[in-house]
Amino acid sequence: MVELWTPKGSTYVGETQPSYSGVSIKIYEFQFHDPVTDRRQLVRIPDDGEMSMAHVEDMAAQALEGFIKECRGLDIKKKPTPEQKKEIGKAVEEFRKYRAKRDESTSNRLYWSM
Repeated sequence: MVELWTPKGSTYVGETQPSYSGVSIKIYEFQFHDPVTDRRQLVRIPDDGEMSMAHVEDMAAQALEGFIKECRGLDIKKKPTPEQKKEIGKAVEEFRKYRAKRDESTSNRLYWSM
């Protein structure tokens, strides 16, 4: 097994050599972990034999960077600003008024209730 350099937050799992239609390739596997969101992902990088080890390592680093950006962008939300809170409050109040109108039919009977 070849030892590859791995960026912080990733682990080199190993390589496999499957054969597809008589063509043999190597697939390098890396395990990524984001400590902030505690998400993990297994990444496979195929190699047809013409890539250098440095290129495989660079691809792993780029994949880890994309994984971290994606994870942190999904899980971390910013608190709404005071202006956004006002807009949210207006929308909620508008929905409450709409719901109150919807709850009564034209004959003053309950039409919908939540």
